[in-house]
Amino acid sequence: MRLAIEYEVGRGIFPKDYRSGILSLIKKAITHTRPELYEVYYSRWRLKPFTFAVYFPEMKGSHNGGFDVGSKLRLTISTSSLELGTHLYNGFLSPALKNYQLFQTQSEYATTLERKRISLLPATRIHSTDVVFKTASPVLVNQKRENKTDWYLLPWDDGFLDSLRFIVNETAKEFLRGYNDVSVEFDPMGEEAKKSIKRKVITHYNQSMSTMVGVFKLKSDPEVLQLIYDVGLGVRRSQGFGMLEVVKQ
Repeated sequence: MRLAIEYEVGRGIFPKDYRSGILSLIKKAITHTRPELYEVYYSRWRLKPFTFAVYFPEMKGSHNGGFDVGSKLRLTISTSSLELGTHLYNGFLSPALKNYQLFQTQSEYATTLERKRISLLPATRIHSTDVVFKTASPVLVNQKRENKTDWYLLPWDDGFLDSLRFIVNETAKEFLRGYNDVSVEFDPMGEEAKKSIKRKVITHYNQSMSTMVGVFKLKSDPEVLQLIYDVGLGVRRSQGFGMLEVVKQ
């Protein structure tokens, strides 16, 4: 299930670390319609069945350490949970969330979002064992090294594929019944990974992270690829990373 919410931005200067602000909006939508569901997902750490991407149609570029994003914002949320998707839709549709104060009021980035339109997007059903995807939001693949879990890998780094498989396996075990040992292959589109995939450094919760954006092919069971499409690829998916679009199947 995918939904898109379009907003008018009051003041279009955003911090580089803007995803945390958007996540607060999503949490507000869940809390507004189903507080118990919010507790299920956020009272303790657990994998969450959703991902999201933020698009600025009028993005102008950097501005005094942040971004000049213009006056429009499109938030797309994808989830494998019909229950969560329904409550998110109802939450975002409610009059209480028509206008939302984004970022702290005392912040130099304080602004308002005015909801203009919310819509359900057509469902994409995956039936192939190999699918070409493109990133809608950057993908994070981490590896624990020297007691650090925030060590992020790119496709040309040692250990990338093993780390990616581990992450996909953990996601499948959580959300797909009967999947305990998932086989997944990663194939960049092009002779070299760096031709179809680019490194993009993102600031998130005051930390710089190496993410990947671009086009690539994944090979696995259709059910696994459907899950990846629905909830995202990699880690920190519910914080605005790992959302994919289908290019070809």
